[in-house]
Amino acid sequence: MDDDRGASVSALEVRTTRRGLFGLGAASLLALVGAGTTAASDGNNGETNGRLVFIYDDSWREDWDQTFPVHQEEGVPACCAAVTEYVDTGWGLLPEHLREMESEGWEIMSHTASHDVVGNLYLTAPAQPDDERLSVDGSFLGDHEDEPIVVGNEDGTVENVIAGGGEDDEGFYLELEEPIDESFAAEETFVRFTDERIREEVVGSKAELEEMGVDVDYFVSPFGRSEGLVEELVEEHYAGFANREGDGLNGIADIDPYDLGRTSIDGQSSTESEIEAFYDQVAAGDYLGIVVGHSQFDETTEERVRFAIQEAKARDLEIVTLREALSDLDIGPDEMLGTEEDGEEDDDQDAESDGDGEADEGEAATNESASDSSGDGAGSTVRENGPAIAAGTGLLATVAVAGRAALQRLRE
Repeated sequence: MDDDRGASVSALEVRTTRRGLFGLGAASLLALVGAGTTAASDGNNGETNGRLVFIYDDSWREDWDQTFPVHQEEGVPACCAAVTEYVDTGWGLLPEHLREMESEGWEIMSHTASHDVVGNLYLTAPAQPDDERLSVDGSFLGDHEDEPIVVGNEDGTVENVIAGGGEDDEGFYLELEEPIDESFAAEETFVRFTDERIREEVVGSKAELEEMGVDVDYFVSPFGRSEGLVEELVEEHYAGFANREGDGLNGIADIDPYDLGRTSIDGQSSTESEIEAFYDQVAAGDYLGIVVGHSQFDETTEERVRFAIQEAKARDLEIVTLREALSDLDIGPDEMLGTEEDGEEDDDQDAESDGDGEADEGEAATNESASDSSGDGAGSTVRENGPAIAAGTGLLATVAVAGRAALQRLRE
């Protein structure tokens, strides 16, 4: 994201997406909204050395049997990123577990419906007409035989069906039911499930969890794949993207709820000294630290979880949920998604402006043009967590580096 902190207000190119304001940088945004605001980094009032969020992925029964009791004993909350198809099974959490966790201060997030990849895969080699095999940068689709997919780039997509997949000396590949009839370039061409399938995974999972009686404001993408349609859906239906990109050190000065990163505390991924070093960084800087664990992993024992909690306490890091951390920075669910009252006000304003249809159409065209010109294209470099392919179109309604006063000035 652009961060020209020395730019004047007249030089600011403001994007009409929720994420757009977060790329302006602290100095630029403060110039935009005026002086006299309180920096968002004051959200914890200096009471601790920083804040830390624990997220446990996948909603296995071990979250309830092992991890939840440790957090209760230590008196600190966490977040459960739940996969709806895992809930209410013999090995997953039960709906009553989710409700009890929430009542005890935990936060429930969505981790999709089935834990299938919802972000883009990319071609690692060019594809030619009549090819029935695509070289891709991951194995996540190969086991989904007979499922429809789309192949394409910023110019459009074509549909096909998965026939299989695997790995050879050249890397991962995906076999297609029908040969492609056009050429596709490496790196800029993506492969993913259909729009309908991704919407079911991202939006449908949130609805299912809420039907179980819990509140869901944040999304966690399986396998860290976060580019493509999933970004638009998350911006439209969630207050933030908990594993979009980054190493877990989320700088408060320019924090973006839709561009958060995490680091692992799992025994198979991090040593104790690495966890301690990460906590030292959170404590020394102006960061919101986010860590992730998987209770079902053999190495993520109760002892490992307790160690991670106690080392955070030893550094005076306040352990909170993501909702609490971002709400205290005035970029929580109310600000990012709006309230029912906000929606009613928007409806009233729309009704008042109906008499000037030409002006409304012109404004819509301007917003669409701004969004298209500022969003990153599909030709971005292949990486596990990269820039957005297509940003959603929202209003200039929220800020990250200014406090509530700045937010109110933007709304005036």
